[in-house]
Amino acid sequence: MKQVAIGDTPSGRTFSCSVLVPAPDLSSYQLYMFSGYGGRRSLLNMYVLSIPAFVWKKIDLVNYPNEWGILHMACTLTLP
Repeated sequence: MKQVAIGDTPSGRTFSCSVLVPAPDLSSYQLYMFSGYGGRRSLLNMYVLSIPAFVWKKIDLVNYPNEWGILHMACTLTLP
């Protein structure tokens, strides 16, 4: 089954950092996707996917510094 999403759909990428944030009542979620590598270039952008509406929105990072290392960010899980 393939889910169709609308809005500012991000380009395909690898090595991105993503996190899923639930609403307090667990009725919806926000998937934040940051940076990555697309084809032959690094991508410095952020997108948010609203679930269950499946609508993408691009977040403006115009003031974020484009420094080496952003491409290879890692998401970590901190356990209590």
